[in-house]
Amino acid sequence: MLNRRDLFVLGAAAGIALSPVAYAQSSFPDRPIRIVVPYASGSGTDNTARHFSQRVAMATGWTVIVDNKPGGNAFIGINDVLRSPADGYTLLYTGGSTHGVNSALFKKLPYDPLRDFVPVAPALFSPMVLLASPSLNVKTAAELVDLIRKNPGKYSAATGSPFQQLAVNLLRQQGKLDFQDVQYKGSGQSMTDLLGGHVDFTMVDGAAAMPQVHGGKLKALAVTSKRRVAAFPSTPTMAEAGLPDIQLNGWAGLFAKTGTPEPVLGKIREVFNAYFQSAEYKQFLDANAGFYEDLSPAQMMDFIRSEIARAQSTFQRAGIEPQ
Repeated sequence: MLNRRDLFVLGAAAGIALSPVAYAQSSFPDRPIRIVVPYASGSGTDNTARHFSQRVAMATGWTVIVDNKPGGNAFIGINDVLRSPADGYTLLYTGGSTHGVNSALFKKLPYDPLRDFVPVAPALFSPMVLLASPSLNVKTAAELVDLIRKNPGKYSAATGSPFQQLAVNLLRQQGKLDFQDVQYKGSGQSMTDLLGGHVDFTMVDGAAAMPQVHGGKLKALAVTSKRRVAAFPSTPTMAEAGLPDIQLNGWAGLFAKTGTPEPVLGKIREVFNAYFQSAEYKQFLDANAGFYEDLSPAQMMDFIRSEIARAQSTFQRAGIEPQ
């Protein structure tokens, strides 16, 4: 007898909706489910949300809509979810910046990442990738670190997001390195200046690194995941490269507003987790420098607490005061 995950995979592969009988335990959902992405259309977070929401809709017959609400450090999208009823029809897709780094950068957030939201399911993890300007002519991460150590204060790191700030500050602190920071409004501009030799190195998420690395314009020197990733099979981990064993992954997951009924949460979790654990989704993540880890809601909450604590201690040691 096929279990529900088998039915899900068969339905997704055929591109058809499953029979409504499979979801007859309750009337949920009887209208569209909206997934709020607090970032612009075309971003990596947005692309992933559109991918899995479409596959879930195809397999279940549910109507799932991705609604981009960018701006204000993601506060606009988050507040949109908080103003919506806690009924499971409005979900939030976000990750390491809003539910980790922001707690270290702002004295007072207009939301509480631990109290205002409950985890539905983690969707992806992606390592940060260490990249150096071609003008430095370094071939390994060890060569880059050696260059920085021999010339304290001379070289500069580009950061285009709070998560990149966290990554380069962990490298600075754990590697006992002295370099400058150059901040940009986004990773795109920082990558342009890296290619142009205006900054010397950066640490950026895998999806943003892929076009330049696979196009031969930049060399990936190391990844911050525990293991190598399929998108960069020849790139060593930080530990393999002889650097401080920095394990830092960008991540994103689905959240519901606190107070959402548990039966509704259970149904949403079952359906989305079935796709997140499918072979098709693994292929998607492999092609986009990501990977999946099966975390329970309790494990996800513990993970978020640890992300917040690490960001706060890292920025405090770096002398970066919350705004």
